[in-house]
Amino acid sequence: MSGAEADSAWRAAQALVDGHAGAGQRGQLVEFQSGSRPRLPVWVYVPESVPDEPRVLVSVHGVSRNAEEHVALFRHLADRYGAVVIAPTFDAERFRDYQRLGRLSKGPRADLALIRALNEIGVRTGWNTSKVDLFGFSGGAQFAHRFTFAHPQRVRRLVLGAAGWYTMPDLTAPYPHGVADAAGLDNARLNLVAAVQLRTLVIVGARDNKVDDMELNRSARICRQQGFSRLERAHRWVNAMNAVARQRGVAGGVELIEMDDVEHSFREAVLKGDLATKVFEFCYG
Repeated sequence: MSGAEADSAWRAAQALVDGHAGAGQRGQLVEFQSGSRPRLPVWVYVPESVPDEPRVLVSVHGVSRNAEEHVALFRHLADRYGAVVIAPTFDAERFRDYQRLGRLSKGPRADLALIRALNEIGVRTGWNTSKVDLFGFSGGAQFAHRFTFAHPQRVRRLVLGAAGWYTMPDLTAPYPHGVADAAGLDNARLNLVAAVQLRTLVIVGARDNKVDDMELNRSARICRQQGFSRLERAHRWVNAMNAVARQRGVAGGVELIEMDDVEHSFREAVLKGDLATKVFEFCYG
């Protein structure tokens, strides 16, 4: 998209916010690339009806990098709830460590790239992007919960779809296995207490229990700590987060839903497991 086309698209988005757009401009999908480096391409879906202060849902892809599919399968509910959907694309070459936020010598910081993109979108549109609802599926769920440990003040609601493995709320294990430190994440401070209190929903397929999945981290350390499948790991992480909340005497907010007859597929989770409805109802229902 050229600079002129991008400006035109954002003028249309701003017109929607201001309530001056014609019907033909409603339900618009805008492709945008942040101006700061490293450049982060994002898809932005502007719903048919945009309130003065729209809700903002950031949806993060897994290793298939299917950001546009996230928007396509969420847009009908974005229209219903008046929510803007922002779907970044962390390309495999530049952001090869995005699931772990981009550790030192493993590529740029993916979390900071998203924050810069959100800030720029907020400036251009007038939307409040300082605190968003955050969803991630698979590798995107890895990114999303680690983003929340590092930046809980930027997240209002968190939804995790079938992460491959988790940073556990363990103060004796270094990052990314635990939160004893933020090794490799320059200037980051992991806030465990804020994270365990955040309203969080974990969603995983009841059949996402394969232990021989080649895309699953099957290191001996992870299997001992978290279990052998995404389903087992989801249960262990939720239980561990809520246990920390009880130990700290704070209100824990982590829930878990299993989707019947669903394996490890974003599309299947949406079409068969009603994932999109679960995400939007948790955030906005």
